[in-house]
Amino acid sequence: MIAVLFTAVGVGGFVVGIVSATRSIPPFEYRNDGPQAEATVQLSAGTRYAAWELEGSTDSCSFDQGITTHGTKTSFTVTRDGRDWQRVTDFSVATDGAYQISCGPPFAIGEAPELGQLAGGLTGGILALTALPCLGVTIGGIIALVTGLRRSSHKRRLLGGA
Repeated sequence: MIAVLFTAVGVGGFVVGIVSATRSIPPFEYRNDGPQAEATVQLSAGTRYAAWELEGSTDSCSFDQGITTHGTKTSFTVTRDGRDWQRVTDFSVATDGAYQISCGPPFAIGEAPELGQLAGGLTGGILALTALPCLGVTIGGIIALVTGLRRSSHKRRLLGGA
């Protein structure tokens, strides 16, 4: 019974981890599916953004004055509407306003994903799915062993005293 309970909790933990991981990838705030490679986008200070292009595109963007690029340490791809988008670079602005961004069309702009939250959600979910059922089986086995030993000892005591 304990093993079943821990397995159910492990599956629940896995679901929570996956939901947390998928919510760490914010939606695109701007998407350019047209033939033009340039767009004016409203950006806010204090937010870290990411530029996305379709996978296999040129991987190059140019930015207006006032935009600070941060580069990316890892390649990262997401699927939106059946299309694979790869992150080109992360950037931020010092002041709110409209900025020119030019990338090989099509491209999209959105908040940069929280990769730590993504990795934590996936790792936590997988650990919950594997470790909790194992822990439940172990605890259940210990309880069964202790109960069996106590019953055997009690039975011997009763038979010895009769």
